[in-house]
Amino acid sequence: MKRPTRFPFSRPVSVANLPGKGQRVRIEASADEGAALASDLGILGVSALSAELEVYPFRSSGVRVRGHLSARVTQSCVITLEPVDQTVEEDIDLRFLPESEIKATPVEIDIDPEAEDPPEPLPHGDFDLGQIVAEHLALGLDPYPRKEGVAFAEGDGETAGEEEPPKASPFARLKALRDTPDEA
Repeated sequence: MKRPTRFPFSRPVSVANLPGKGQRVRIEASADEGAALASDLGILGVSALSAELEVYPFRSSGVRVRGHLSARVTQSCVITLEPVDQTVEEDIDLRFLPESEIKATPVEIDIDPEAEDPPEPLPHGDFDLGQIVAEHLALGLDPYPRKEGVAFAEGDGETAGEEEPPKASPFARLKALRDTPDEA
């Protein structure tokens, strides 16, 4: 019986069936999968999505996935809401280990931005290449897509480095009256 998936783009891989020297895998999204991914990501469309991946053993019971994804997506312009076509290119490099082999997080955490990310947990001895590619696609999307040549209009909250003159205090007029000599 095939296990149902909840991901719109699924390519499950069993660690037990992975060759010792690893394997190269090319995956592409069908039109239906692209439409489902677009819906899942909240964008207008995914017209093309492919990934070239190398999947090979890591340590004694883990897996490493390395490769690159390419996609053509359509998002809404944040200013005009018109469609904006974009290309997404993302590198993938992940390591997976069974949860029992992942060391507990130390109490004191040192963050080194140049260090490799720690291994991800490998649930039930298998993983999903489609999910990995979809997650990297989501990370590669432009959070504020703009149609070429479109900019915020003046007064829309974005200024070109000009400071507005300070507004006059409502008490400035009263102060002026107080400072005026009485004419009797």
